[in-house]
Amino acid sequence: MSDENIMLEKNGVVAVLCLNRPDKRNALNLDMWRRMIDLLKDAEADDAVRVLIVTGVGKAFAAGADIDEMKAVFDDPGIANNIAEVTYEAQKALHRFSKPTIAMIRGPCIGGGCGIALCCDLRFADESAKLGITPGKLGLVYSLADTKRLVDVVGPATAKDILYTGRIIEAGEAQALGLLDRVIDAVKLEDEAHAFADKICSASQFSAQSTKKIIQLILNGAQDDTAETRKLFVDAFSGDDFKEGFSAFTEKRKPEF
Repeated sequence: MSDENIMLEKNGVVAVLCLNRPDKRNALNLDMWRRMIDLLKDAEADDAVRVLIVTGVGKAFAAGADIDEMKAVFDDPGIANNIAEVTYEAQKALHRFSKPTIAMIRGPCIGGGCGIALCCDLRFADESAKLGITPGKLGLVYSLADTKRLVDVVGPATAKDILYTGRIIEAGEAQALGLLDRVIDAVKLEDEAHAFADKICSASQFSAQSTKKIIQLILNGAQDDTAETRKLFVDAFSGDDFKEGFSAFTEKRKPEF
């Protein structure tokens, strides 16, 4: 195992972004957030990568912010602005990642860890997962970008429940609330997450990435087609993926995108 606190592993068409401070339950420090931006750029630029899985090494996804850095804010309030800027850029890079993303969650997924999970398209977890967003317990305020992602996933009333109380939510309730998409037996979590990633990889990447873009436009308030979305629709008919998909359909075989 690498001694890097965050690392990117590429396994063919699937890349895995690993939070790697298991002795600290993958608590997030500024160096990890900065490095995350670079690793996401690497995965984004690699045409071989079709799906990104984000996970934590060991028994936690991420237990939140590094406590030592939080303490330092009392001595230098300027650090808070630095933290806000770096975490915003890292989460924006993950949220706007053009390819499908899956958070694979074990154990604590708290604060910034939950923020990372909400930046992903889907969240798969085992029964040990515990999710929470805790600014209400610390006298802090969740940013608008973070809050919007939470509201987009669970709706405004449930977002208020989660943020007002800062309570820790067990896996079963988290799935019922929409925070988690699937809760899977612990011994099967990794296999099932990768099997689902493989299903995405076997389908058209043009379709997947275009769909992701359109859904985000809807979440941003779009209610009708624009010149951009109409072009996506029309251009698909002359694209290589449609030619292959249509040929496979008429020839009764699996497409090879």
